[in-house]
Amino acid sequence: MDTASLIIGLVLTLVCAVPLFYIANNQAKNKKKVKEIFNHFRQGKYDFSTRETHYKKIYALDKENKGFLFIDLNKENDRASFVDVSEINSCRIEETSSGNDDKILFTFKLKNGNTTSIVLYDLENDKLGKAYWQENEQIAKKWQLIVESTI
Repeated sequence: MDTASLIIGLVLTLVCAVPLFYIANNQAKNKKKVKEIFNHFRQGKYDFSTRETHYKKIYALDKENKGFLFIDLNKENDRASFVDVSEINSCRIEETSSGNDDKILFTFKLKNGNTTSIVLYDLENDKLGKAYWQENEQIAKKWQLIVESTI
């Protein structure tokens, strides 16, 4: 009876420990990726002190040196986009819809007349449908105000 109890206890321990190990390993990998991305875009000049994380998306801003960084840690492809805020006139949020490809874009109008866009939320990558659309829209509007106050 003691051997059977020991085996059952070990199996239950493994069932609980393996997922925890997997989660801890993924979190460590993501932290390492984020640190590498911040170090890459820091360039000895920027200090992204204003940060917000929202569902594997990181918004970061250096108000003093005027730099905006957006990181999307999606399973398929990680993206990082940087914009020098001192080179833009205005920014706005755009929602695009074409079939099943709905997106929330952060569009910047540059001082030289060109525009550049960053995809903040792509419905194609969201497995739950429009479950997080409204939250991402609210975060985007919040960050639009933050970036506009820095311009």
